[in-house]
Amino acid sequence: MSISKNGFLTPAQLNKIKEILLAERESIENKDHDTSSYCLDKNELSDVLDEANINIQATKELRFRNRELFYLKKLNKSLDRIKRGTYGLCEDCDGPIGIERLMARPTAELCIHCKEESELSEKNNFFQNKSKSLGQTISDLNCRSQRPNF
Repeated sequence: MSISKNGFLTPAQLNKIKEILLAERESIENKDHDTSSYCLDKNELSDVLDEANINIQATKELRFRNRELFYLKKLNKSLDRIKRGTYGLCEDCDGPIGIERLMARPTAELCIHCKEESELSEKNNFFQNKSKSLGQTISDLNCRSQRPNF
């Protein structure tokens, strides 16, 4: 295992974070996902409200599963960055991401300053916001026609 290029993380800190990342990944990978709950049984469709409730529950379960898969990708990316020796470096400014931030969010890719700047930029530019999980801009979803004319 290599240490970050700038050496601000000690091997003990890097090992601790790697253990956290691996534990999170294992937790997601070992979780039992009963896909039969996504399918509707004809016997359960006796009432419109029952059907709606089943659809809502299945939608929630799928959404949670998609979030887990998205997080799993981030975990794997962080573990790859540890292998390459670039873990803990901000992807925007190449500065160190503070150890406090990394312990709180081991998958952090930006230092706190770049993250705050990114969030402020996203907040101020509604039509260029990207969905974190889908990677589409709001304008990609045909919302341009709803844009107010000033």
